[in-house]
Amino acid sequence: MIQMNLNRKATLAFFALMLVAIGVPLAAAQGNSVEYQYSAGIVSLTTDDIAIKVTGNNQAPHFHWWDPNTPTVDYHVMFVKMFEANDTNTDDIFDSATDNVIGAPFALPTTDWDFSGFDTEEEGGNTTAVHFNFTTTAEYDPRPEGTGTDYGNLPSMPAFNVSIEVRVHMNLTNSGEMKFDLIVDGWDWTYDDSILVLQFTVTESTHGQLQGDDEPNGFQRDGTKFQFDAGYFEYEETAFAANNTLKVKASYGEGIGMEAGESIYLAFEYFGDETLEYDPILGIESSTTGFVLDNTTLALIGGAVVVLLIVVVVVKRR
Repeated sequence: MIQMNLNRKATLAFFALMLVAIGVPLAAAQGNSVEYQYSAGIVSLTTDDIAIKVTGNNQAPHFHWWDPNTPTVDYHVMFVKMFEANDTNTDDIFDSATDNVIGAPFALPTTDWDFSGFDTEEEGGNTTAVHFNFTTTAEYDPRPEGTGTDYGNLPSMPAFNVSIEVRVHMNLTNSGEMKFDLIVDGWDWTYDDSILVLQFTVTESTHGQLQGDDEPNGFQRDGTKFQFDAGYFEYEETAFAANNTLKVKASYGEGIGMEAGESIYLAFEYFGDETLEYDPILGIESSTTGFVLDNTTLALIGGAVVVLLIVVVVVKRR
């Protein structure tokens, strides 16, 4: 009777641990490497939770991503314009209905973006993080001729060069998202009480299309996150210029121009002739539930299962 009880308890314990191991999503053992490549001006990054393309040439910086587990909808965010605006009601937010754009918006260049190459981090022979940059320097004329627009209210100011760097970071610690730093240097302010506005467009497409022409489904704002289907654009409420912290306020609505989809406007307070540094995030909401264990924990569970299996065999032979 005692031996039968031992057999029963050992067998029950064995099956209980097997159920625990099976109940942990297989994704727990996945995600041990980032796949990456660069071809024809496009960077491709893939983890188990997100697939991303970042384009620097032939269009303004274009972030194109989807859920590789359910590849039906692709999300597109493009960084298309920068412009100075007067903050009519001094709320630090750009309101296209009340705030005036000062001069012509600076449409980001579609060519001459230099790719830095990849900087990677590895662990156990697997790539756990990938970093790279797209950089350009372009001339901006706030009073372009021949546009048919009256810029007579602007003070006389020459064109100037603006340098923009897009630094992209993919890390398996957050395998369903991508952080990108925006570095803006050389902005020559017209007024010191203006705000600088960065305009992004958000669209979606069926999977596999290179461009997004459709309105993002379910577009809404939740705190500092703009959500659309399973995709999201998350912004920080602070930026940096030299050693100074800057307030960042977001708004959204129709585009300043003929852009498709929704436009997100990030407004930055005056930072003089310093370099602006800012880092929003793009990502996919996780569709998996359950515990996520690291490889060490999974190995311990596997070892315990093997030990119990041996115990069951030994007890049965007695």
